[in-house]
Amino acid sequence: MECLLDGNEEDTCSSSSMMNKEKVNASTCHLEDLYIRGCPSLRCLPSIHQLSASLTSLSVLNCSKLTTLSSTGHLPVALKRLTVDGCSELTAILPKGQLPETLESLTIFYCQKLESIVEKFHNNKALCNIYIFECQKLKSLPEGLETLSSLRKIRMSACQDFSSFPKGGFPDSNLRVELDCCEKLEALPSGIHTLSSLEIYECPNMSLSEEGLATKLAVLSIEGLKQYKALMEWGSHNLTSLTYLNISGGPDGESFQDEDLRITLPRTLTSFSIENFPNLKYMPFKDFKDLPSLSHLSIKNCPELTSLPILPSSLLQLYLRGCPLLKEACKRDKGKEWSKIADIPRVQIDGKFIYHPEIP
Repeated sequence: MECLLDGNEEDTCSSSSMMNKEKVNASTCHLEDLYIRGCPSLRCLPSIHQLSASLTSLSVLNCSKLTTLSSTGHLPVALKRLTVDGCSELTAILPKGQLPETLESLTIFYCQKLESIVEKFHNNKALCNIYIFECQKLKSLPEGLETLSSLRKIRMSACQDFSSFPKGGFPDSNLRVELDCCEKLEALPSGIHTLSSLEIYECPNMSLSEEGLATKLAVLSIEGLKQYKALMEWGSHNLTSLTYLNISGGPDGESFQDEDLRITLPRTLTSFSIENFPNLKYMPFKDFKDLPSLSHLSIKNCPELTSLPILPSSLLQLYLRGCPLLKEACKRDKGKEWSKIADIPRVQIDGKFIYHPEIP
């Protein structure tokens, strides 16, 4: 199958073909969900005139000959969800034209040759989520990103050529941004101060904006020396809305030393996680015991860590994994750190709840 429906309407005007078209139109007039998968010869999708005006969900998966979703630049006007996955020859979602104004979710996975989505976002006030994974040739998102007033989440993952966001920056929309394995990305755009959540992993060339982070930022997860040094320069205690903080050494973990981690944590924190620091021997965060709202602490893959700071009385959960020296120091009734954790309601070490008997 090369075409789902015959797109050459002008060239097929026999009475039999006209009857077939009437049958197709009758069968698709109430179609709401179209799912196409594993059609390796498919080269074209139905035109907007052949698809139902009521279509709200379109999924196209593993169609390796497809190069675009619409040569005319139009998709069904009521479309809310668009998913494209594993279309290895796809170079553009819409090479000309616009995404439907009703679109709420845009998901694109494993389209290695994708170079563009659309030229520009235009009146896409309903768009909430953008998820893009493994699209190595995509260099940027469309212009007009800042106009997406309903946008709540952007996730970009393993897009090797992705190097910049549009100049207009992010919308002021309580936005969550997750970035991982975007090797060429060097900076975030203007508007970073509007973010409510920011997560950055394995983006080795990226430096955070000089304008600093938003005081309304509630979630921050960073990996690597560049991002951590920026956090130190700004002073994390200035993040007066931050409730969740994750710090990971990542590939730079070997280069971190104890003195590199001397920062004051914001008093608003309820959850703190630190992981992947092979040389870390102690946690030198200032005034750790004075975090009045901290209820969750997680420490992972810090094999040289031997001690805990004085913990706040608010702590309800402690998780340790991959910290063999600290595990030894926290042995029940025996370890030198036991007194620090004895009153915490829930403590797990390497996946085992310490108040339960060992399972053989």
